[in-house]
Amino acid sequence: MKNSQLENIMLQFLNQDFVKFTQHDVNQSDQESATKKSKSLTRFNRIKSFEEGNNLMARVNKKTQKRQQVKIDTKSVQLTINLTTCQFDLPILKRVMEKNNWKKAVNFDGDILWMGKSFTYDFAMVFLNQTISRIPGMKLLANKRETTLIMQRAQQYFPSVYNFFPLSYTQESFNQNCFQQDKSYIAKPDKGTQGQGIFILNDMDDLANKKNYVIQQYINNPLLIDDKKFDLRLYVLVTSLNPLIVYLNEEGLARFCTENYQQIDEQNMNNVFMHLTNYSLNKNSDNFVLNQSDYMKINQGTKRTYTSIKKTMQSIGIDVPLLKQKIEQSIVRFMYAMAPFLLNQLREVYQDKWTQAKCFHLIGFDVLIDSNLKPWILEINANPSLDITTVNIINGIKKVENSNLDIFVKTKILEDAFIIATKTPDEQMMIGKGKYCNSYKMIIDGIPPLENLDLFSRLFDLYGQLCGHKYGALNQLKFSRLGNNPNLISDTLIKTDYDLVYKRVLIKSLQNDMNFNSFIDSIEILAEKLLRKKTTNYTLQKAVTWMVKTALQYRPQTAKK
Repeated sequence: MKNSQLENIMLQFLNQDFVKFTQHDVNQSDQESATKKSKSLTRFNRIKSFEEGNNLMARVNKKTQKRQQVKIDTKSVQLTINLTTCQFDLPILKRVMEKNNWKKAVNFDGDILWMGKSFTYDFAMVFLNQTISRIPGMKLLANKRETTLIMQRAQQYFPSVYNFFPLSYTQESFNQNCFQQDKSYIAKPDKGTQGQGIFILNDMDDLANKKNYVIQQYINNPLLIDDKKFDLRLYVLVTSLNPLIVYLNEEGLARFCTENYQQIDEQNMNNVFMHLTNYSLNKNSDNFVLNQSDYMKINQGTKRTYTSIKKTMQSIGIDVPLLKQKIEQSIVRFMYAMAPFLLNQLREVYQDKWTQAKCFHLIGFDVLIDSNLKPWILEINANPSLDITTVNIINGIKKVENSNLDIFVKTKILEDAFIIATKTPDEQMMIGKGKYCNSYKMIIDGIPPLENLDLFSRLFDLYGQLCGHKYGALNQLKFSRLGNNPNLISDTLIKTDYDLVYKRVLIKSLQNDMNFNSFIDSIEILAEKLLRKKTTNYTLQKAVTWMVKTALQYRPQTAKK
């Protein structure tokens, strides 16, 4: 192809309206994509039961059930759960098992392995036939720094889509130029939990002698209930990364501050009971309100069920269905951005067995609603607390006792997660997006989105294609194969530039071989070098999309004998 023809194609692409491009891309998709779309159409607006010999799943009569749902009697399902590596969470796990008459497995047996240790290749191979309660890459979610970096990248590509995540910085990237006097900022330890080490910044000097912090813009107009700030802990179940299958539980927690909210000033900025919703902090307040009964109704408890707070919001005129839709949309978009990076970690552990991995993960999403009824995803917890105790103060004496509210919520999210996770992805996709399986609503059904949000997934595909058999070890020779594609060479990007970019990025990353994050950095540099000067309508998103699409479509010709 001549350079002039190539430039015309690139210019035409870059000057297209992006919505039209994505529609064109859908229409011109390969046979595999067409097959997936066909399957999605056949299951649209319908629901099936899982095809099991014991007929465990039955339809719910739509005349008596407002929502379309697959209902499973958990007690009729015979499961064995291996707790060999379990370090925490035993009280709630034993309750769930006793309630459903599920058996405890030992050694290397069991339908489900409750994971309580770090993932290694050898460990993954030993339990390859079990469904494991942890996805290796979820350490990214527990690490606020990595989550911030990934969301920064997503916001760079899709600023109008990823506007539900507060403006955030790593400590080394946060400087005086970032600090706006009319804004407030909250600093969080990179690996902190339960509100430990969190404080509100007054000025840059507050970060002196601090290390490994993430700085996030403080949402200073929270929705108030009973004059107090609160946030939501929602439970998201990921049962597959390839294809991506995600559920949102209908139940959750609302966690309240214990002092009436006021705008931040120098007098109250250190008042954690006013500004931080962490239950682990507020349970120590003299104003803490324990609610052990009627937790499904409107109440004044410091910790409430999601059902209760929805009733409260509805009583004050809030459109709860619309709000739920906004929250769900934010979680879906968040997961589309995060999934390729998680899949990268999964593949690094499982290597050539990555398609055989049977993992699921329960994630805690912390969501704040502002006074404009906009939901903000503040952070993600890869190990949400499954503690079922609470502190009750009787005659001035603190007493730890079981929390009926926590037992109810956490039993529901666990037992239904076990039922779903033991099904294959094909069986799960028969539920259908937007439909319920017990308390979980499927919000991602394995079908890629049509708004180009799978761009990072296609970058993952390209990275894996270049790595070959040994995933995660992308050396210079393998990377430079991109330059063999004549459509990725121009007068502004020659073949030797691929070697130079590889070396430049690798030196910066201080690694022996190029990892997935560094690979994306390299593609961004190459895409800009190839396309920046070709049009005035350049955007990084369009340039990277074009380059990845072109690279994936390239099939080198074999030499004729």
